[in-house]
Amino acid sequence: MTRIARLDGGQLRTLAGQAASVYGAAMRRTPEVVVQRREIICEHTGYPGFACTAAFDGGSDEPDKVLDGELMGFGYGYLGAGGQWWHDTVAQALGRDGTRRWLRDGFELAELHVRPEHHGVGIGRRLLTDVLGQTRARQAVLSTPDTESPARLLYRSIGFTDLVCDFNFPGSSEAYAIMGIDLC
Repeated sequence: MTRIARLDGGQLRTLAGQAASVYGAAMRRTPEVVVQRREIICEHTGYPGFACTAAFDGGSDEPDKVLDGELMGFGYGYLGAGGQWWHDTVAQALGRDGTRRWLRDGFELAELHVRPEHHGVGIGRRLLTDVLGQTRARQAVLSTPDTESPARLLYRSIGFTDLVCDFNFPGSSEAYAIMGIDLC
């Protein structure tokens, strides 16, 4: 039984190692990158407007048992602001007008990952719609590998559009797409 639960920052920090492992499996990342991602996840939990949804196999909805069960997937984001690495990097790619349009009141979907063995059954869609439903931001933005992946198709299916394609973050040779959606 798949159980969807909203998590606060402290709860995600408790699960950060498991969440980073889900990230690593979904994105096929090296163990070194997974360790770095764990640290990044912990840092993000303190950002303004933080919202997180997770999927568990089993466990309970009781407050003291919400973290029980196997972590199958998770998604989270926060309100972007100047001085945050992703925000500032994407602002340069979007330019002044794009930054005003997409980042001024933007919810930045930082992570959305499901363990590969649970792909294709709607967990990602459930996580995405729930985490976006928690924000009052007018727009949401994200970055995803610039390929026709199931994740990219999911984002498009709920209304995300490409804002910038073939974008390389500093230090990475992998091409990304920056995508956005109006939420209201």
